[in-house]
Amino acid sequence: MEKLRNNFVSILNQKNTRKQGDVGLGSAISYFCRMGYVVSIPLTDNQDYDLIVDINGVLKKVQVKTTRYKKPSGNFCVNLKVNGGNMSGKGKTKLFDNNLVDMLYVLTDCGDEYLIPSAVIFQKNSLSLNEDFIMYKV
Repeated sequence: MEKLRNNFVSILNQKNTRKQGDVGLGSAISYFCRMGYVVSIPLTDNQDYDLIVDINGVLKKVQVKTTRYKKPSGNFCVNLKVNGGNMSGKGKTKLFDNNLVDMLYVLTDCGDEYLIPSAVIFQKNSLSLNEDFIMYKV
C-alpha cells in the first residue's frame, strides 16, 4: 500500500476540477476492483451517482468526490453540493441527498480514501473528514 501512495499523483496537479474528478473516479474504480467487486460505469453523467458496484450480489450506487481543501483544523473538507453544470443545471445548486446514493467515496489530495455509507451523512453542503469519519478511511 505504501508503494501505491508513493506513486499517487496529487489531485492538485490537475488542470481543472473536471480532471480532478477524473482522478477521483479512476481511484474509486481501482479501489473497488482491488476489493474484488464488479464495477459498472453509467453511460451518461446526469444521474446522482458515478458508479454502480456489485458487492456480493447487491448493487450499490456510489457518488465519487475529491478534495484538496484543508480546514484550519487540518481536516480535509469535501464539497457535497453540485454547482452549475452536471445535474443541477446552469446557475443552480443541487445539495447532497443521502437517499439518492448508497455510498460516498472520497479521495483527498494526499491520497487518503474514504468509503462512507450515505446513511451516516446528514450534511448537505460540505463534509469535514474529522474524527467522526476516520472509521471509514480505507
